[in-house]
Amino acid sequence: MGCVVTAVGSLPIVWLLSYAGTLPFFLGLFFFALFGLIVGAVIHRVTAPNRPYGNTPLLIGTTLVVLFGWSLSVVKEARDFPGDLATDTSRKTRDIGDRTIDEFHDLVANQIRAFLKEKYPPGGTIGYVRWALTSGEIKKGELADVKRKLGQPQRRYAWAIRVILSLALYAFGVGSQTLQLRFIKDRAVRAIDVEDEELSPDDVSA
Repeated sequence: MGCVVTAVGSLPIVWLLSYAGTLPFFLGLFFFALFGLIVGAVIHRVTAPNRPYGNTPLLIGTTLVVLFGWSLSVVKEARDFPGDLATDTSRKTRDIGDRTIDEFHDLVANQIRAFLKEKYPPGGTIGYVRWALTSGEIKKGELADVKRKLGQPQRRYAWAIRVILSLALYAFGVGSQTLQLRFIKDRAVRAIDVEDEELSPDDVSA
């Protein structure tokens, strides 16, 4: 139940992560850890009344939640990529012919989708991932109506490193909260309880 509730509730966070991942200089990685903590805290809150849980169900549940949120962020990034790159191209291109900016934007976005489908089949998310890992650039002349090279700062090894780190940090954020459910109480609370038990009545009165 906690996984289902969190999966639905984490959709806005997934939407934000799809934009955070593309921030320059890997700045977006901070948000994968931060939002992972939020998602993990929600699971912790929903499922805490029935604690403790075994290690196996906790690991399975945490893995499913992490893969669900992280994978959707990549899918959202891939789906937005043609439009985002077309927007950037529209702003930097002066000669757009007799078209309006919106018409030129839609034309370029469709050409980018067709480019990924043709050069990196089957296109879509898989094509985007293949393109980002192997090239990350659209050379001049590969799009009929764009007369310059297009690309993104994070490509090939940089993109792969960012993706791996984002998954690791998101898993850390979620897991740091969910794996506490294997204890009857959180470690911090248990430590406080132990300290209280060790205090003598004289210590308390003092």
